[in-house]
Amino acid sequence: MGTHSKYGRKVMTAAFGSEFKHWGASVEVDYGCGPPARIDGVVGGDVAVEIESRVGKQVRGALCDLVFHRFPKKLLVIEPVHMTDAEVCAEQCRLVLRRFVCVNDFRVVVLRGSGWADRLDADVAAVREALAGLRTQSAEIATGSTDG
Repeated sequence: MGTHSKYGRKVMTAAFGSEFKHWGASVEVDYGCGPPARIDGVVGGDVAVEIESRVGKQVRGALCDLVFHRFPKKLLVIEPVHMTDAEVCAEQCRLVLRRFVCVNDFRVVVLRGSGWADRLDADVAAVREALAGLRTQSAEIATGSTDG
């Protein structure tokens, strides 16, 4: 698992540099009792990030921490490693997220690479595009200017 979590962090750091934080209070999720849970990172002051490579059931379970994180935007990054079909898992996660988060406020990205197969350029481009979509959507809603 360590190899895959390192790859996911490598993708996020390559994509967002120091704007991606994977430690400290900003990654904590307070459930009101016991120690806080932690997500895998945040980008800027508005996007919570969870990076998952486990089986589908565990990926869907990790959505709870992502949904409950205080930042309004959610980015789920899936490494296609242990799940049977990463695209099906991603669509299931989108369905779950739609129940709790405005559709404009989340993205789910399936990486091409993993800790076993580096596809850094394609994966960096994919997460940058997802984040740009989240931020563009927010800007259009705030100004009332949408094209479509």
